[in-house]
Formats: sequence, structure tokens, C-alpha cells
Amino acid sequence: MRALIPYNEFLFESLQDFMDALSTRELRCYASDFIPDFDMDVLLFDEAVERAIRSCRSQGIPPYIHFKKIYRYSGDALEADWKLSPLGCYLILINADPSNPLIARFQTSLIIKD
Repeated sequence: MRALIPYNEFLFESLQDFMDALSTRELRCYASDFIPDFDMDVLLFDEAVERAIRSCRSQGIPPYIHFKKIYRYSGDALEADWKLSPLGCYLILINADPSNPLIARFQTSLIIKD
């Protein structure tokens, strides 16, 4: 006869937290840190994130490894932000609006060598 293991909610939550930490360990960047560097509009940024996520899905790459929407306090307000992997940042810049000169320069630099 097998011994039954009683359900322990704390243990279950701890295991879930650990699994979440493992699956998001590559998420080292905050979108709010690099949006100002590229002078990106937040709405256009969200469109670039959507395209980058679709790009991952079309290649069979699970998006949760590279993109995670989070919420952070900024002053007194709660604001949406993204935690991103380095690949996630790269995919966003590739999929961003090229009418922005900084974005266009980055996108062009990937093709043209000095």
C-alpha cells in the first residue's frame, strides 16, 4: 500500500514560484529602461512587442521565455512594463517602426557593415 502525501498549499505555491523563476531567468531587461534610449512611443512599442511575439510563435519559440508583461509603481501610479530577454529586446527593435531614425539606424546596421 502506498502512503498518501497530504496536499500542502505552501509547498505547491513554492514549487510554482520556483518553476516561474526558472522559466523567466533570462528576463533581465525592462522595456522602460530602453524605450527612452530609442525615443520610442509606448503604443508603437506595444505593436513591436506583438510582432516580436508573433515572430517567436511562428518559429516555435515559447514567447514567455522572452517576454513577460509586468506592472510596476512609478511614483504614485501603477504602470505596465515588460521584462525582456536579450533576444526579446533584439526582436522588438527589429520589429519596431522604421520611421524613427534611431530604430532605422539600428535596423540598417544589421545589414550594412562598416
